Amino acid sequence: MYFSSVIQCVPVRRFMAALLGLLLLGQVTPTSAAQAAGDNPPSDVNVLFIVLDEAPLFPLLKTDGTINRERYPGFASLADHSTWYRNAMTTAQRTTEAVPAILTGKWPTFKNYPYFKDHPKNLFTLLREEKKLNVYQSITNLCPKNVCANAPSRDDKKILMQVREMKTAISRAATATTPTLNFAHVLLPHRPWSLVPDLRFMSDVLEFPDPRSEFLVDRRRDNYQSMLRQYVATDVLIGDLVSTMKTSPNWDNTMIVVTADHGITFEPGKSYRDTIDVKSPGTMEDIFRVPLFIKYPRQTTSSVSDCPASSIDLLPTVLAASSQRPGTKTDGSDLASSCPQRSRRTVRWPAGSFQLSTTFPSLMKRVKYYDRWIDADSDIDGIYRSGLSGSLLGTSVPVAPARTTSVGWRLNLAQNYQNVGWGRLSPVPARASGLLFPSKSMCRRCEGLIAINGKFVGVISELAGAQSAKEGIYFSSSLMTRLMEPGPATVELWIANWTKKTPTLQRVGPARK
Repeated sequence: MYFSSVIQCVPVRRFMAALLGLLLLGQVTPTSAAQAAGDNPPSDVNVLFIVLDEAPLFPLLKTDGTINRERYPGFASLADHSTWYRNAMTTAQRTTEAVPAILTGKWPTFKNYPYFKDHPKNLFTLLREEKKLNVYQSITNLCPKNVCANAPSRDDKKILMQVREMKTAISRAATATTPTLNFAHVLLPHRPWSLVPDLRFMSDVLEFPDPRSEFLVDRRRDNYQSMLRQYVATDVLIGDLVSTMKTSPNWDNTMIVVTADHGITFEPGKSYRDTIDVKSPGTMEDIFRVPLFIKYPRQTTSSVSDCPASSIDLLPTVLAASSQRPGTKTDGSDLASSCPQRSRRTVRWPAGSFQLSTTFPSLMKRVKYYDRWIDADSDIDGIYRSGLSGSLLGTSVPVAPARTTSVGWRLNLAQNYQNVGWGRLSPVPARASGLLFPSKSMCRRCEGLIAINGKFVGVISELAGAQSAKEGIYFSSSLMTRLMEPGPATVELWIANWTKKTPTLQRVGPARK
């Protein structure tokens, strides 16, 4: 068990209550972020600043409020070496306002565009005289043209480029020989969710749009599983960040910031984040509460902070720890030296704004909400274990199976299963989709199972209670890709009948062409 400190600018009795809560979680230590940040001359400090996209905080957590180390070892390692501001919030639900707020320390306004001319005083212009700048901006354009190469490549939004740019920022930070700011805003784990935990990817994930209603739990759970897959892949890169920097000569003098511009909600019937519903407090937590980890220069002891941080605090915090310039007036505060006294935090969107007064316990309600879909305390394999048949994933199919003709089926992108790759950024089918054609009513405790090369790898919940449908019933299933070896794959559909305690398994005939 390790110990970490709690940074709280609150009355003593509230501090002690929070301290007791973290003691119960095994998260206490004696060092403050202010002490860590003050041990290094700002002129010698490098900055590695990663902004993730559409990355809510709740998927990272277990139901006890700690980071799920089995599922996200990279983020857990980052927390072990940094200050985790677990009560942080962003300011806007769109990148075009949220990222400028991060870079300027100002509350977002919808009168300005996400370009340099509308935000001339920002992180890049304030540090350009003191540090070498390596900047990647996937959406915004706040760096002066004479300082940064702002023109994004034509395939800017493709997932492989996002992985490459994040790795490039890490490499440059590790090898820097002069004070440097390495900034990358990457579209991870942002849609489309095509990456899998071992960093293979599904290239044509958008070729067959999901026709199901957004009010269906099955659809939203499928999307949540897809996002979790890509979040775990993002975690691999965070793990690379920590291990690469720790073995570099720049670890001690580098300030590392990892955060996100905004989150996303999966609550059925609600907009993912385009439309904000202030009467739905859960979705507000999903969209506006984001990860924030800061490793201060010379920080040697991890910390957990319940300070009501906002993304407008990041610019003053980075400047205070890494720059010799005098303080710059912002709407935010230096988190290392003080905790902002905020009972509420402003969040904004094009049609309005709201004052959020919630704290970390409100977030935990969302962790437990989604835990009903996907076990928040399980490992990576737990992402795929939905429904009654989740326990069968990873097991072998029966040797002498019974067969059934009660269901026909068609598999989308069947050709992708004939060229499974191996190694990072190689192709792999991450999600199976297609149509089911029941010839009779199916039992309510019947589910489908996708088997690949004799192993069950995915659950199809749409089969439960399905009625005969000549036009077909759309299905979708996240696949346990770690079981897929390179080369051609044999794909089968099975039916698991859970009417009795022990399921009855039947194999369906070949997929229709």
